[in-house]
Amino acid sequence: MQLLLHNIDRVLTGRFEAPALDADAIVVEDGRIASFDAAAATDPGTVIDCKQMTVAPGLVDTHVHPTLGDYAPKQQSVGWLERMVHGGVTRVFSAGEVHVTGRSGAESALAIALAAHYSYRKPQPSGMKVHGGAMLLESDTEPGHIDRARAAGMGIIGEVGIGSLKDPARSGELSAHARALGMVVHMHCGCTSDRGPGGDEHPHFSAEDVMVVQPTIASHANTFASLSDSDIDRLCADDGPPHVEVVQAGGTRSMLRVVEGLAERGSLDRLLIGTDTPTGYGVASLGVLKTIGDVCSMADVAPELGWAIASGQGARAFGVAGNVIEVGAPADLVVMDASLGSVCDSAVDAIAAGEFPGIAAVITDGRVRVEGSLCTLRSRRVAGIETAR
Repeated sequence: MQLLLHNIDRVLTGRFEAPALDADAIVVEDGRIASFDAAAATDPGTVIDCKQMTVAPGLVDTHVHPTLGDYAPKQQSVGWLERMVHGGVTRVFSAGEVHVTGRSGAESALAIALAAHYSYRKPQPSGMKVHGGAMLLESDTEPGHIDRARAAGMGIIGEVGIGSLKDPARSGELSAHARALGMVVHMHCGCTSDRGPGGDEHPHFSAEDVMVVQPTIASHANTFASLSDSDIDRLCADDGPPHVEVVQAGGTRSMLRVVEGLAERGSLDRLLIGTDTPTGYGVASLGVLKTIGDVCSMADVAPELGWAIASGQGARAFGVAGNVIEVGAPADLVVMDASLGSVCDSAVDAIAAGEFPGIAAVITDGRVRVEGSLCTLRSRRVAGIETAR
């Protein structure tokens, strides 16, 4: 089955090294991008007239806390993942199934992560790709637990420091074991989120703790509470962790310090963007879009580059090939424009100004999932979508 998008104004690629592409058409076949030549669409089942709007790859949220299905007990929210698709997010990565009750040690942590991993193995709400199953480290976790997780196909260790294991040195040993197996390791930064007595053992995770643990990702480095400026600078240094993450559920000032610190070092390819949804902060359907706008409008990052950071770069950090626009890539696409009534001329201009663009359509695996976002303002132009009967 073919899908044709034509009459495109701008294409954002999601590739950090080449974030824009000169193309006015995208041909999709069997769920993947096949060509940028409209003539290659010999028998399209769906044709989308983009009316000179912008097309970009679906966004990636590098930091969510799923449970099972589309339910978030922290906020008692149903359908939160589906609503994120309306915000242009087509792929999310778990930082740990924190809010599942009953976790009391290594065996239960592994069981919870395995359940999430298997429940999300197929595309979930509105075709979103949910990478669930991020095992948390507990005080009795052994390398064997990590081996079992990896053997089951899991590739993520949830935020170090959220589980009952608070010792950075022991966490570092387990982190090294996981990374040697090819796993991605999140690490909690700042004040503990542990409401139980375990939080008293180590109530704050500093940059020095991160350096001891050696995770893949310094998670939510712009945490509300609290990394010092010197801690942030340490994380951004050339010998800091491979990736430094900012989230919507965090501080704006510290977010800017992270982005500017990495930019000064020519290291924006280490930046990741997530939401930390769902937390006490809430469910942020437009959290990634909002953070891109903040980064671009306040830290002088080009919108094309900001989008690449929040799409292809996020997927690549987890070893996943996707969320880019290139031949052969999965067709997870967003069609967007400036919002109706905006003073901006295009979606790219709106992002540069810190505005929300209006999402006209979201496509995953070559199928139209959203025709007019229910979460953003209406796009100025409305995509013309025709499906063969």
